[in-house]
Amino acid sequence: MFDDVHNIRDEPEVEFHIVVPEYSTYKDLHADQTIPAVTMERLQDFLSACYTNFNPKVADLYKGRNIQYVRTAVHENLVYVTSSVWAEMKKTVSYKVDASLTKDGVVSESQCECAAGQGPAAHCNHVITVLFALVAFCKDGELLTDLT
Repeated sequence: MFDDVHNIRDEPEVEFHIVVPEYSTYKDLHADQTIPAVTMERLQDFLSACYTNFNPKVADLYKGRNIQYVRTAVHENLVYVTSSVWAEMKKTVSYKVDASLTKDGVVSESQCECAAGQGPAAHCNHVITVLFALVAFCKDGELLTDLT
């Protein structure tokens, strides 16, 4: 687009948003529920594709119960995960995280509301904390969430 003196103006970038199923189809993740096998190897593969490595701080965020909830929905051939994760520095701010997984437990897309979390391959600490929680859930059948 040109302004009055024919200089090119920057157009705002279109933000990416995962197309998710209707919210009413999501159910809280609990021990009786099965989800695709999300493994540490699959998480590492996702991080490698994003040119980053697993940050041990993420395990501390998970164990510190920074996740408020994790809900899942199945739509077509994907499992959708939505969650809310407390900010690292203060538990008065939380960020909504969305991800989709294939039936094989491979991360298809991810996004977060934080400044670093734009998708389709968001890999901020909030997204990785949720994915790490899924690894722990698949391994132990338990999910650590905020106690409130």
